[in-house]
Amino acid sequence: MKIPFTRTFLMRVIAIVVVLLFAVMLFFIGKQHTVLLDNKTITVNGEEIVALKMVEVQVDKLDPLEFYPRDRDKVDVVRQKHTITVSYTDAGWNEISITRKFKLPLMEEMFIISIPALVANPDAPQGVWLEKYELPTYAVQASPEDEVIVTDDLGGLISL
Repeated sequence: MKIPFTRTFLMRVIAIVVVLLFAVMLFFIGKQHTVLLDNKTITVNGEEIVALKMVEVQVDKLDPLEFYPRDRDKVDVVRQKHTITVSYTDAGWNEISITRKFKLPLMEEMFIISIPALVANPDAPQGVWLEKYELPTYAVQASPEDEVIVTDDLGGLISL
């Protein structure tokens, strides 16, 4: 079968290609990620990094968030490339601001950023202070098979 390459056929092929390219572009641009910002004491490579007393964190151009020790909050971001700015006051009352750019993998949903790890070593690769967040799984014990389960209050009386 011969496909006629007419003007109509060519316009349809071009329209399909444009729609597919637009869909792929929207997928990459519109992918949403959840970023958890964590200010908790952690251990990295055997070294304990203490949480900051008070820190202000801003991701991209979203509203800045204030954190105290053991605080965690989340921000929802769109796209893959982002900027984080951490501002805090050190022991000598000097205002310090750290700005880092980071990139999130496309198909992952949720990440956690350790603010103390970022402040302790701002030049470290992003794998030190940014990691994929795994939801905790709870161990559920199966009930023993020989256990009698009463589903009706009167069901126990009838078997007597």
